[in-house]
Amino acid sequence: MSKPRFIAAAAIAASVAIALSGCAGGGGGGDADAAPADSGEVSWWGWTPDTPVAERYIAAFNEEYPDITVTYRNFENVDFRNTIVSALESGQGPDVFDLSAAGGTPDLWGPYAIDLAPLAEDTLGADWESSFAGGYAEQLRDSEGTQVSLPLGGMSAGFIWYNQDILDEAGAEVPTDYDSWVETCDKVAAIGKTCFTMGAGGEDTFPSEMYHAIANSVDPDYFLAAATGEAAWNDPEGIEVLQIISDMAEDGIISSNALDGPQYPLANEEFMRGDAAMVQMGFWYTQYAGAESCVTSMEAAGVTDPTCFVQLPAKFPDVAGKGNGSIPFGEVDYGLAINSGSPNIGAAKTFVQWMTMNEAGQQNVANAIDLLPALRGVEPDWSAITLVDDAVQRPAIVQLIADSTATPQSRQWQTTETTLDAIVIAIQQVLDPTVNMSIEDIADQMQETAEPSSVGVE
Repeated sequence: MSKPRFIAAAAIAASVAIALSGCAGGGGGGDADAAPADSGEVSWWGWTPDTPVAERYIAAFNEEYPDITVTYRNFENVDFRNTIVSALESGQGPDVFDLSAAGGTPDLWGPYAIDLAPLAEDTLGADWESSFAGGYAEQLRDSEGTQVSLPLGGMSAGFIWYNQDILDEAGAEVPTDYDSWVETCDKVAAIGKTCFTMGAGGEDTFPSEMYHAIANSVDPDYFLAAATGEAAWNDPEGIEVLQIISDMAEDGIISSNALDGPQYPLANEEFMRGDAAMVQMGFWYTQYAGAESCVTSMEAAGVTDPTCFVQLPAKFPDVAGKGNGSIPFGEVDYGLAINSGSPNIGAAKTFVQWMTMNEAGQQNVANAIDLLPALRGVEPDWSAITLVDDAVQRPAIVQLIADSTATPQSRQWQTTETTLDAIVIAIQQVLDPTVNMSIEDIADQMQETAEPSSVGVE
């Protein structure tokens, strides 16, 4: 399952949350003070992880807690957002649900969750917040300071993944700047493959991550300054970003079918079928370097009897040519919240406690290599992980983890829903040959429709 920001039904969810902020848990109150239990049933809903990964988490949990039955239900991203509020309000919602830091969801869905700070303090001590990676706990608090979710793991983005087999066949190199990207794409096209697959159609916010990566190349401080209102999207830097996107399409870097659909399934399936040399995805894509996950993902993309290719991460090329490069950006990906109306809060606490604050639970997160573990000091156990080509992929993934953990830039936490929508629309306008607007006009419209964020601004 993909991990972009949600965007559909935000206004509906916001209005419902505001109207009901004083009556959390529409299905009737559970016992928020219940002690963690050793038996019971827990339903868990999420847009992530993929079901096979969740099943591995649950199996490991049941080795320690065999008398707690956990049932996981996976949703597509937008479907989750369209479903969760009404389900929680009607009393038909899950005991545990995913809650993202991005898109305001601590405030949108937090009214339906219990405060998990007491559980964290009981488990990790008074200084419990320092046990998590920097900023993760803060990002999962609502505007009232309630810890409505505890972090399962972090996420980073702003880099590309490439198919080494295709580049070898084409005699091409991993691009590092604009000119080398054009050269690589010419060679890949010559063997009948797509160079850089991208899905910019629809409402998913993946295109905003390309914008952010390009903006870092133009000026590393620009994106977050514009997102928080300290700069404007129609400043010279913003116009340069949009012009680079236009150039990328004209020069054959961005594929001509980019507006035919969203990143999932369009770009994901094209890359996983082995039809494209490169795709921009986040850290969650690391899991597909695994020998088993690679097969599963290729089969899901329609490949029968798949042979895994060597997929590797690379820095986003320095497309502005100013020597800035483009660092990854990241934050907590999501946490687990407990429904305040759940009749199974005791068992739910045990599950959330084990998943987020237990070293064994967090080791499972690390070993799935689709999240950065939330608990400090937990790293992948490479002896338990089988990659397609360990000698080549492991060093690259280890470096990616180090770069992702060290990044000073947030991914989407400090960018409002409205702004992400504006970025997506601007990119679509740039890529659509039927749109008769100048780059400057598109940037002006983007500035007019965007909404600055106050999150993380002092």
